[in-house]
Amino acid sequence: MQQDQRKERLITKPLALLTLGHLITDFGQGALPVLLPFLKTAFNLTYTQVGVIVLVQNLTSSVIQPVFGYLTDRVSLPWLIPASVLLAGIGLGMIGLMTSYYALLGVVVIGGLGIACFHPQASKSAHLVSSAATKGRSMGLFSVGGNLGLALGSIAMSFALNLPGELTNTLYFIIPGLVMSLLLYRNLQDISPQEPAVQSAAASHAGSTKGQSLNYGLLAILLAFIFVRSSIHTGLTTYIPMYYINYLSGSPVYASYLLAIFLLAGVVGTYTGASLSDRFGRKTVIMGSILATLPLISLFQYTSGFATLLILALTGLALISSFATTVVLAQEMMPGYVGMASGLTIGFSIGLGGVGATILGYVADHFGIPSVFTVLSVLPLAGLALAAFLPGKLFKR
Repeated sequence: MQQDQRKERLITKPLALLTLGHLITDFGQGALPVLLPFLKTAFNLTYTQVGVIVLVQNLTSSVIQPVFGYLTDRVSLPWLIPASVLLAGIGLGMIGLMTSYYALLGVVVIGGLGIACFHPQASKSAHLVSSAATKGRSMGLFSVGGNLGLALGSIAMSFALNLPGELTNTLYFIIPGLVMSLLLYRNLQDISPQEPAVQSAAASHAGSTKGQSLNYGLLAILLAFIFVRSSIHTGLTTYIPMYYINYLSGSPVYASYLLAIFLLAGVVGTYTGASLSDRFGRKTVIMGSILATLPLISLFQYTSGFATLLILALTGLALISSFATTVVLAQEMMPGYVGMASGLTIGFSIGLGGVGATILGYVADHFGIPSVFTVLSVLPLAGLALAAFLPGKLFKR
């Protein structure tokens, strides 16, 4: 009985380390939106060029993740976890030292590759070190690390940019990457099960899903839903600071504060949604998430003061509540290909949100930033239509 209880324990040392690694790795994705207004001024960029920076980060950090997912399904590469955390930190740290737009894009690529290497192997490890009854909550906790990293990255970067040195202070972000990399390396055996254990886990999972075949149509629908959700999320994180700093001529500190509220609420939503999906089903959480987002984005431009903070918090809570749930659903749809499922959901589809950010940059250049939020307010309808076709029943207990 005691052994079974230990197996059901959610927070274990391996999962905690992987979650912390996820937090530090995703610092860059949270810090970049805060950097963008400063980079726009320093390099005299258009909104389209700003969108290209976001696109490059998303392409290198996310879209290519299925490649690493495929590799980790075929070959055990546990060393990728500490190495990628360090690479992500170096890429972020070097941004403020660049003197040209193309050099800037180059270091964004370096940081993006670190992020891309980390997620498939680390999320696969999080899946394997978790018990069958806690898969949703474990992936929720692991995802909380990433989303908390987004929020803390934006807060830390805002603080750094207001110190003497401004953009050159990005160099300090190499330090947490280095420290976390060393910590993960020293605990490599704990965070990444040995090959026999991996095979045993895969065989057990394959046995439990015997007779199930992959439905590529449903998988495509799930990935399309994630693309829509990611376009909304990337659009909001990119253009909330732009809207308040460049359009309303507001304080950069206030803008970063708004972004942090949005991202921190997403942290709460991540774990809440994952926990609810274990009880009520994946489809229920996914549809409820996008449905709740629909009226909230529409209200954003028509509020001020505390109402704006509340709307942003509720939007972050609702929008990201399906994050871990879609990852687990893909893993359940692709038995034996956990790394690939993670790469497709955390990486490829989310990374394509950078394409949406680039398109929104074109919209902002030609029609103004407020029109960006008009487009974003309509996108949840597409997400809701896609979610209706996902497998599962609503309110299944």
